[in-house]
Amino acid sequence: MTKISCQVCLDLMPLVKDNVASQESRKLVFEHIRQCQGCKNEYESGNYTLPEMNDKRVIQKIKKQLYLIALATVIIGTLIGIGLSEGPGMFYNIIIFPLVGGIAYFALNRKSFYFPIAIFILSYIWSLINYIIDRSFPIDSVFNLLYAPVFLSCIYSGLVLFGIVIAFLLKFAFRKEVDYEKDN
Repeated sequence: MTKISCQVCLDLMPLVKDNVASQESRKLVFEHIRQCQGCKNEYESGNYTLPEMNDKRVIQKIKKQLYLIALATVIIGTLIGIGLSEGPGMFYNIIIFPLVGGIAYFALNRKSFYFPIAIFILSYIWSLINYIIDRSFPIDSVFNLLYAPVFLSCIYSGLVLFGIVIAFLLKFAFRKEVDYEKDN
């Protein structure tokens, strides 16, 4: 059987005492207690202390995970929205891009106002590549080829900006409501 250190045993003791530890953890603790008199005394006395938690570190870790989830949602939503640019699902972008903008605002805060520019560039490049592959425009009309994706890119950037503004206003309104409740 695997041996554990006294510190690991002390960490597992509260879980074993409360009967929430797994069967394997229970076996490890009891085997360690048979061999270690100090841990056995600690287990029998029940005066063991719970390990201290660093609240700031836990909160930072949760914030980091939420940030990464929000950023992944923004990237996936953007790719889905741009992917739907050509076809019957294009009208879902009226919902997708404002949602992506709102999530970007909460994930990126003030930096989210650069996000519509990134959406413009990505959707422009995507549309330009699609037009070149589809040969939708004649070769002699290079200006039309370069100009055509601008319209769609402006719409998508505007929808993202709309979502960012809505998220900003919601955050502003809820902050004011909390301030008002504190005053009364």
